[in-house]
Amino acid sequence: MKKKQLYGVIVGICLFLGIGLFQPEKAHGENKDPHVFVHGLVGFGPDELKPFPITYWGGFSSVLSDLNNKGYNSMEAVISPFGSNWDRAVELYYYIKGGTVDYGEAHSKQHGHARYGRTYAGLYPQWDGQSKIHLIGHSQGGQTSRLLETLLREGSQEEQAYAAANGIELSELFQGNKNWVHSVTTLGTPHNGTRIADIAKPLISDLIYGLAATTGSSSINIPYDFKMDHWGLRQQAGESKKAYMKRVLESNVWNNSQDVALHDLTVAGANSINQMTNLSEDVYYFSFAGDATYKSGVSNNYLPSITMSPLFTIPSMVLGKTGTTEWRANDGLVPVISAKAPFTQKSKSADNLVEPGVWYVEPVIKGWDHIDFIGQDYLQAPILRTKVRSFYENIVLRNYTL
Repeated sequence: MKKKQLYGVIVGICLFLGIGLFQPEKAHGENKDPHVFVHGLVGFGPDELKPFPITYWGGFSSVLSDLNNKGYNSMEAVISPFGSNWDRAVELYYYIKGGTVDYGEAHSKQHGHARYGRTYAGLYPQWDGQSKIHLIGHSQGGQTSRLLETLLREGSQEEQAYAAANGIELSELFQGNKNWVHSVTTLGTPHNGTRIADIAKPLISDLIYGLAATTGSSSINIPYDFKMDHWGLRQQAGESKKAYMKRVLESNVWNNSQDVALHDLTVAGANSINQMTNLSEDVYYFSFAGDATYKSGVSNNYLPSITMSPLFTIPSMVLGKTGTTEWRANDGLVPVISAKAPFTQKSKSADNLVEPGVWYVEPVIKGWDHIDFIGQDYLQAPILRTKVRSFYENIVLRNYTL
C-alpha cells in the first residue's frame, strides 16, 4: 500500500472512532514545551472537593496524571472559578510564572476591588520567550487563555498610561513584548458568548446558594475556594464555612459588577473579549466544539440527544430554540457556532495543513456535551474514558510537532 493511501486509511479509521488524528501534513519541528490546562466557570483544583475523589480534568481519574505518566509534561492551573477573564488571565500569569497577583491599578480602580491578590510560587518559573508553553482551556478557560496570550504580547495601554501618569509601578505582564505562548487550544469555549449566560446572570445567587448549602453542611465539608480575595471574599480566620458562604452569597459583586465571569460569557461580554484579543503570526490556535443535539423533524429547533448529560437538558433546549437557526446546535451550554472561533478573527476548517496566526477549527465532535470534554459526564464516564484520554494525547502529540 502506498504511503498516501495508508495515511488516508488511518485518517478514516480515526475519524470513524471519533478520536481524531490532529497531525499536520508537514511537521514544523519538535518541541517539548509543557502544556498548562486552564479550567472554566466553577472550576476547582485537584484537592478542593475532598473527600470526593474528583478532578476537574478527568472526573474520577486524572487526565493530567495519565499524560505525565506517558512523559507529556502537563500542568494544571487553578484560578478564580467566578472571576472575569481579565482577573483570571492575570491570575493565570502569576500562577504559572510566580509572584503576587497584580490586577493593574487602572483596572482595579475602575471595578472597585483591590489591586493585589494572592502570591504564588509558580508552576513553571522558567517560563519566558525561550521556554514557552502550550495553553489548553476548557469553556471559559479558552477565553482566559486567549486574553493572557494577547496581554503577554501587547501589554495594556491603559495600565501603561495610568502608571506613567501617576508614577506607579507597572506589572511586567502589562509591559507586553512577551511571545511566550506556543499554542492555544480551546474546548467548548463560548468565543462569541452563550445566551444561557444572558439568561443565567440574574440567577448567580441561586448557584452560589447551592454551593453554600452543600459546603456548609455539617455532614459534608467540601473546601471549595472562590478565590476572590481581591473582592474581600476570602474566608477569614475564625470564620465558619457557613458564615463565609453567606457573606459570599450576599455580596453585591454578583449583580453590580461586570468584572465577573457570567458577564464575560454573555454575547455582549464575549464580544468585548474579542475586541481585546488578536492573533499572532507566531502562535498556533486550535478549537474544538461538541454537539449533543439533533434538529427537530417538525421545526428549526434543536433538541438534546440521548448522549446529553441530564444536567444540561433544559439549557440545551433553551439554546435549541433561541436566536437564528445557526445558533441552535449546542453542547448543552455553548452553541457550536460560538465554540468554533471568534467571529472577529481569522479561521479555517481543519484541512490537515496547520499554520500559525489563524484558528484551526477541528471537526465538531458529535455526541459530546460540555462536560464530556473533561470526563465529568459520570453516566457515560466508563464509555468515554478511553476516548477522552486519546483525545488529549493526540492534542499534546500534535503540539509537539509545531
